[in-house]
Amino acid sequence: MQPDVAVEVDGLTKVFRDPVLGEHRAVDGVSFACRYGRVFGLLGPNGAGKTTTLRMVATVLSPTAGTARVAGHDVAADPDAARARIGFLTASTGVYERLTPREILAFFGRLHRMDDERLAARTGELLD
Repeated sequence: MQPDVAVEVDGLTKVFRDPVLGEHRAVDGVSFACRYGRVFGLLGPNGAGKTTTLRMVATVLSPTAGTARVAGHDVAADPDAARARIGFLTASTGVYERLTPREILAFFGRLHRMDDERLAARTGELLD
């Protein structure tokens, strides 16, 4: 992994197998690199595999083939280290709609046992 690459994906593939419906290839050989300090987006129509790709990078799903690394940590070989270096929030997390962005950040910071001083500093950094 290059030192300026935060997330590196190489040949990532996810195949779902169903005894009745057979095989469904949701992601097929996706490769990309996200550099530190940059904004990166996955674009495509519904069903293109964007969410499945992100779920593999976030260690929610295991890849069928290929590799993904977060800050140099392989998501399959060392999921805990990879997970400790990312935040992953999907549209269906169940967070109350009435929470402000600051409250949502505070909620997740507390889940990660951040002390009040660090939580306030980090929330300010992210909102800036």
